[in-house]
Amino acid sequence: MQIFDMAHTVEQLMKYLDEILEHYGFETAAEAETWLKEQSENRTLEEFLDQCATPSLRLLFAWQKAENELDPEKALELYQQAIDYAEGHLRVALEAARNDPSTWTESKAQPYLCSLFGRAAMQEMLGQMEEAEKSYRQIFEADPLDSLGAIEKLFAIALIDGRLVDAREWLERLHDDQRVALDYQRALLRFLEAADQAEQEYQRTGDLDFAAAWHDEKADAMLQRAILRNPFVPHLILHPRALEAPCPEEAEPGSPAEALQIMYATAHLWLSDLLVISWLMTHTEQSDLRNHRFGLEWQEMLDLIGGQPSEEEIQEYVRRLQELDL
Repeated sequence: MQIFDMAHTVEQLMKYLDEILEHYGFETAAEAETWLKEQSENRTLEEFLDQCATPSLRLLFAWQKAENELDPEKALELYQQAIDYAEGHLRVALEAARNDPSTWTESKAQPYLCSLFGRAAMQEMLGQMEEAEKSYRQIFEADPLDSLGAIEKLFAIALIDGRLVDAREWLERLHDDQRVALDYQRALLRFLEAADQAEQEYQRTGDLDFAAAWHDEKADAMLQRAILRNPFVPHLILHPRALEAPCPEEAEPGSPAEALQIMYATAHLWLSDLLVISWLMTHTEQSDLRNHRFGLEWQEMLDLIGGQPSEEEIQEYVRRLQELDL
């Protein structure tokens, strides 16, 4: 098993060595030095780590190997191997972390949790949604403090599957999270719930006037609060070419870059029902966002994605989404 590459810094290697020496329990520095000299004879660094690594280091290397695999099916196999290894060789550490989830981030068994998340992500990528949901649930059960973000994944899967009640249950678990993306998710989910209730009422009564005129004040208010925190999001969602822009890794609060992150993070919501798109269109102010404090950055983003779209382009974009029947 190849476990060493140039990504391992000297600092990392020293940490690995410290852990190995601690594992072997040498009583004196002289004993440790003698052992190291013996191990270094006619042996590469990779061979040394492969033969002398502790169980927690073997787990770490197994997870890193899975992370570096580009083929989703092979990566899925490697994540599973890391999971199986941890469950067979690190039972005590796993049990300790499960009993006190606040210790996961510092636990030597943390790569197990990361491997579970990697497995779930690969299952999702391969269209194995039922298995992915089970994996994300397994992560949440092991770490209810949600250090890796399994709750948002479970929320998205429930929403994509049309299970609005389950989606609401997962989103409520994030009630203390004040990220702008979650403000938008809460508003969009509320709108979908209201739309579902309106559809049920129409099916019950056949009242076309009600079906044509309904709106939800709570959803409107929630969306307005989200727009106040970042007004660029609806404009990007309605932009025919915004999905061509790469999602930035970092962004300032309230910026167009943050809006792009939110657009991608909420795509499962606004693509799940085109009523959401129509609703956003009614709440998109026609003000000139170039006068915003992030106006220059906004103009640069517009230039990147082909400029401000016309009303005709937006309507054509919505029509194409309808044809895709997402």
